[in-house]
Amino acid sequence: MTTQIAPDPAQIEELMGKLLTDISAAAGLQMIHLGIKAGLWKAMAGAGPLTPADLAARSGVAAPYAREWLKHQAVSGYVDYDPATERFELPAAAAAVLGDDTQSGLVEGFAGMLSSMAGDHVLVEEAYRSGQGVGWHQRSAEHWHGMDLATRAEVVPALTADWIPALNGVGDRLRAGARVADVGCGYGAALIALAEAVPATRCTGFDYHDGSIVAARKAAAAAGVADRVMFEVADATSFPGGDFDLVLFVDAFHDLGDPEAALRRAGEALADDGTILLVEFAVADRLEDNVNPVGRLLYASSALVCTPNAIAQGARDPLGSAPGEARLTRLAREGGFTRVRRVPVEAPLNLLLELRP
Repeated sequence: MTTQIAPDPAQIEELMGKLLTDISAAAGLQMIHLGIKAGLWKAMAGAGPLTPADLAARSGVAAPYAREWLKHQAVSGYVDYDPATERFELPAAAAAVLGDDTQSGLVEGFAGMLSSMAGDHVLVEEAYRSGQGVGWHQRSAEHWHGMDLATRAEVVPALTADWIPALNGVGDRLRAGARVADVGCGYGAALIALAEAVPATRCTGFDYHDGSIVAARKAAAAAGVADRVMFEVADATSFPGGDFDLVLFVDAFHDLGDPEAALRRAGEALADDGTILLVEFAVADRLEDNVNPVGRLLYASSALVCTPNAIAQGARDPLGSAPGEARLTRLAREGGFTRVRRVPVEAPLNLLLELRP
């Protein structure tokens, strides 16, 4: 016989507070996203104190909507409010992030992906019951586009400016004319940026999702680099070609059905003294050390997107979105890489590992 213990009212109140915080945060992200799409953040950037009518005039948004949006941002702490003048002002830090096309892409990308996750909830719920997966190809175009926006905001600026220069000898090889592969390339933003920054490189992106490859080819053509950046539909464990001086796995390794086989194939595809750059999320190795907002986001992403995607590709024991440095290092060494180095760069959201045979 099970004995029911009456819950402590104070603990119930604390739990309800956590739930309310999560509900408010979910609504708040949509409000931030709305401000990006409607041009409200840009309209406030550098404009000084504004009334709701001022913001409506600057943005073209109807005054009642501008007023209620401003109230929400004020109580959320993103906009300063002066009760004496009843005016609102955007702080410089918020303007630099939310009023900037590239930086705001991270918020816009995650907002789109979270919206897509809600729409795909039935698929994931069924997968939980059946044990089957939900592949990237089963997600909506909004999800694919959201990931591309996040990649452009987070990865693209850092790849050529910080990450490549921090790799041993790789920058010189690229400038001399090297071959680069990106496994799990998505819409191809990373390779396109690399080709623009280092014209001597010849790049090939691989992804199992044909829709992403179509988008990547269009993006390369639009950027004028299609002559030196190619994209092919291919699995991470059997992508064609070889003699690559650099192979990239950018926030995609944990999504793979067989990451160990993917590492072995990447090793086979390397030129002499070639390098693998493995980019994953920066988390602690132990669950108890990830009790923070990043940990919450990554474990949710893992349960809703990345683990279902890996299972759809045949994974029996998926890595999940937050495998940690120790597990990744162990996998690399088991895959035949004797030189594994954590790349010393400032990357708050990412962990970079440089692998060499």
